[in-house]
Amino acid sequence: MSAAEWSWDSWRDATERLLAALDWQELGEIYFHEHGEERWSQIRPQVFELGEVWARALLKRVPQGGRSLYVGAGVAELPVLIAERCIRGRSLRAVNRSTRECDVLMAGLASVGLAGIIKIEPMDGAIAAAYGGYDHLGCVSLFSDPETWPLLSGVAYGRIPPVHLDVEAFVREREQARTLAKAMFGGLKRPGLITTSAEELGWFLEAAAPSGAECEAEDDMIPTAVVGDPIGFVRVR
Repeated sequence: MSAAEWSWDSWRDATERLLAALDWQELGEIYFHEHGEERWSQIRPQVFELGEVWARALLKRVPQGGRSLYVGAGVAELPVLIAERCIRGRSLRAVNRSTRECDVLMAGLASVGLAGIIKIEPMDGAIAAAYGGYDHLGCVSLFSDPETWPLLSGVAYGRIPPVHLDVEAFVREREQARTLAKAMFGGLKRPGLITTSAEELGWFLEAAAPSGAECEAEDDMIPTAVVGDPIGFVRVR
């Protein structure tokens, strides 16, 4: 089907089939330390329901014919990727540093005939951002990922008391995160849009400051299914 032939009904059908086709046991091992498949069975309805809320909100804000970059794309992004690509007809690049997770997601997409139009690549976000040319950046719960940023995540969520913080290691993580945020912001066209969590907004505001770009965060926030951090939209001019 072309983008003109897709409706929200066809989106629901494709999204439901994809979620049913995914290897939830494998995803449980990737996302959670224990009882992963059981935890996914509880979360899966929210992936669909909140995914539709997110997708509808995004499609009201992005133009036809643009291009998005998603860094750290995973299960929660799947309904949004389908809507943006198939209903709005936009170009996408979605990347995730975990080759294992990419393989599982792509196997699910292939099983429902979507692998030809939606790809999730195992790639560092800075490398993907270097190509530039996107008017929308999706970056949700990337800098709070405890696997990639154990100290940044621990501090953000209050899991690490200040007295126990390895300051030198924290500074290294912070500088790596700053470099990544700068790369992602640098590839964003203006006017542009960023979808991110409230906890991560500061990284992009800091990256925007040297260029004089204006960032306006909208008041409306959307809950997410997997991590639970609310997300919102930031207009960049």
